[in-house]
Formats: sequence, structure tokens, C-alpha cells
Amino acid sequence: MLGILGGMGPLASAEFVKTIYDYNVFGNKEQDAPRVILNSNPTIPDRTSFLLKGDYDLLLLNLIESTQKLDDLQVSKIIICCVTSHYLLPYFPQKLKDKIISLVDVCLLEVWHSQSSHLLLCTNGTRQLNVFQTSELWPMAEDYIIFPDDKDQIAIHNMIYQMKVNKQSFDSAIIFLKYLINKYHVSSVISGCTEIHLLNRYIHNQNYQNQEDITNDIFLDPLMIVASRLEKFLCNNDIIFSKVYS
Repeated sequence: MLGILGGMGPLASAEFVKTIYDYNVFGNKEQDAPRVILNSNPTIPDRTSFLLKGDYDLLLLNLIESTQKLDDLQVSKIIICCVTSHYLLPYFPQKLKDKIISLVDVCLLEVWHSQSSHLLLCTNGTRQLNVFQTSELWPMAEDYIIFPDDKDQIAIHNMIYQMKVNKQSFDSAIIFLKYLINKYHVSSVISGCTEIHLLNRYIHNQNYQNQEDITNDIFLDPLMIVASRLEKFLCNNDIIFSKVYS
């Protein structure tokens, strides 16, 4: 059973649940679909603003309490649908850390596996706190990750926050995305914020409706990766393993 701590923002975590069932409902028997518990808690304080101020205590307490509620329901693994909050994972109780699938590590392993350049799209909090760089897997992937310049970083952050409150036009976001891909000479971008999963799903659905190739995905999206390989993630005790990527 997968536990999801969401609400950061609520649209992204709700879409993640839908993605899981899009990939994991087989045949005509719904009873074989995976069990998922979503704790959508939008009251958790804004991660970027709190962490950049160095105000960890209240945020950490909220995250641990919300994650503990999932653990109390005996979930097998936990996804925290906020990449910026991964900065605080070292401060979690070991019992909870053992159950959490790090979205940062999922991204870094996939980058290392691909051996190709990717542009990192993330919040200012994730960028300034070096959330990706502090992972023990960073040395494996750092040569393949490109950071946008300061001006583009601000624009990416603003786009993400507009997605949180459903005020971002996906069509205009796609135009901006194409600009970034051309400017930085990459063919893929890392969804370094779970809100970008919404944009990924929109493009995926548009391609499907237009009968275009949906396998040519420009996103390295950790939520999509987990959803599409859910059984392997749930059955393994350690996210750092090669079979997930075989």
C-alpha cells in the first residue's frame, strides 16, 4: 500500500493518484488495482518561504506529523509530493525515512541511467537550498544536469506557483518550455517540483488526443516514474537499486 503526503499543492498530488491508476488498472478487475492512501494537507506551511528564512521547526513538525499518520495506517512506502521538503528528510525519524521514496534520488538515478543532459526545473527553495546537490547520488548525475540562469529560474518559480493555484495557462507554459529547451540545448527537463507533473500530464493527454507519439516524453518526471513502475518501488526495501531501471 502506497502512502502519499500531498496538498503541496493539492492539484499535483491529486493528479498523481490519477496517474497511478492510469498505469495500474489492468484488465476488467478493479480489485487488482493498488491500494493508495492520500493525506492531502494544504495547511502545511510554504516550504520555500519557511526554509529560505531558516524557519524549520514548524514546517518539520507538520511534515513529520502528517507522514506519521500515513505510517500509522501501515503503508509500505511513502511519497512526499513536494521536492523542496526533501531538504528536511535527514531530520525525520529513521523509521519514517526507511519508508520514504526520495523523489530527488529517483530523478538522479534516472539521469545517471540516461547519460544525457537535462535542464532542472524547480522552485527557488529547491535551487537555493541545493536539495539535489546534497543527495548522496549527486556525484553520479551532476555532469548531466544543467541549471537555468537567474532570470529563467525566477520565471520557472513563478510558473510553478501559478500552477499551485490553477492560474497557469498550460499552453503558455508549453511555449516557455520550448524556449527553455532551445536555449539550453537539451531534449529533456527534470520535473524538480511536483507541480510540473500537471504540465507533463497535460502534454501527455494532448498528444494522446491528437494521436501523436506519447512515448517521446520530454519530462524526467519522478511521479510518472513511480506510477509507471509502482510494483517495483513498493516491493523493494531500498530505492537505490538497479532493477527498477532494468
